[in-house]
Amino acid sequence: MTLRTHVLVTGAAGFIGRHTVTALHRAGHQVTALDLRPAPTHLTDAAHWLRTDFADPDLLAEVAAGRYRAVVHQAGISDTRAPAGPELDETNTAGPLRLAAAARTGRARLIYASSHSVYGTLHRPDPIAEDADNDTTRCSGPLNPYAATKLALDQQMRTLHATGLQWTGLRYTNVFGPDETDKGPMASILTQLLRQAADTGKIRVFGDSLTAARDYIPVETVTATIAHLTEHPHLPSAVYNLGAGTAVSFAEIAQWCARLHHRATGRPLLVELVPNPVAHAYQYFTCADMTALDKALPGRPTASAASVEARATELFGTFRSCATG
Repeated sequence: MTLRTHVLVTGAAGFIGRHTVTALHRAGHQVTALDLRPAPTHLTDAAHWLRTDFADPDLLAEVAAGRYRAVVHQAGISDTRAPAGPELDETNTAGPLRLAAAARTGRARLIYASSHSVYGTLHRPDPIAEDADNDTTRCSGPLNPYAATKLALDQQMRTLHATGLQWTGLRYTNVFGPDETDKGPMASILTQLLRQAADTGKIRVFGDSLTAARDYIPVETVTATIAHLTEHPHLPSAVYNLGAGTAVSFAEIAQWCARLHHRATGRPLLVELVPNPVAHAYQYFTCADMTALDKALPGRPTASAASVEARATELFGTFRSCATG
């Protein structure tokens, strides 16, 4: 039986947050959406909107009092260039831990956004499992302060809430989809290249990255998974990868862009190779081992390589329509 619940979504005005609100509303849940930014106009009727910080003491008191049956935590600093310091630690680690403590008191299920960036450089081009995050033979660990705060949160959740709280940390790979362009340089490279091809007929990629490959997952698959989790509260509490489980090379994406651009214009795509200024902190390969989530959540929403390409084709069409219309 599907369980309809009152769900709090933090970071609800952001890219994944907006799509999460939509998915939960369509699934029939009562949604309270929270963000420091105003509510997107097209979603004002999908949720009750609050403009406040997720760590606001009054909000935490409401969570602890049991107002919500589930909390989906999407808020945080997502800029991988953000400097280390108290603000990053508070926003991405300490604040979410206080939210987790409140959820535990209020007996709410917590679903929060982690990141595949916690693994850093993978030492061999194979899908990586969640329990390898401290295995130096498999990965380097975080390459930037943002990733370090996400790993710290995951580790603290495992230590502090081994029992007594139903929780799920989702290590997103490269999430892409409509409305992602407001993330600017933090948008997935797939979205950036599709947008460049549609707008200009030219893409720019790092010269050392054509053989690089990443795991991309459509935002709709992410939010469908979140909705699924709110309705199946007995999933074992743990950190889980959430990706397509397959890696697409930059060279293949360039081929997609070239084919789509030629189909739309009859002209060849121009590819400009530029130096990589961050080669020391660049993830050349990402791919999530999805075994754990497959076992814990049978019948979960999935994304195949073919569906990723199909979604990319649709996204190019959207960008092309905006560029020519």
